[in-house]
Amino acid sequence: MIYELRIYTCKPGSVNKVLQMWRERGRAMLEPYFGMVGQWVGESGTCNQIYTLWAFKDLNHRQEARQALLKHPGFAEYLEECRQHYVTQEAVFLSPTELSPLK
Repeated sequence: MIYELRIYTCKPGSVNKVLQMWRERGRAMLEPYFGMVGQWVGESGTCNQIYTLWAFKDLNHRQEARQALLKHPGFAEYLEECRQHYVTQEAVFLSPTELSPLK
């Protein structure tokens, strides 16, 4: 397994709007392609951040899922709406160690 940690830094006051967009539209589009492990908002450190952890079999699986998602009806428009609320977006790929309960 490989994990992708997405970190979205939102414009001040936009976190709740982005989460609302996720609940109302994004989740239904993303979940058939991506396996969500969890989603969090930061309680300390950098403000206005949303953290989402996705699981994939490997990088090829992630690439295939991403390509399929980009073809999903309405996703391009949804993505453009979300980007209006972002300051930055980061993606960190993580591989579990032998000590990790997530494999």
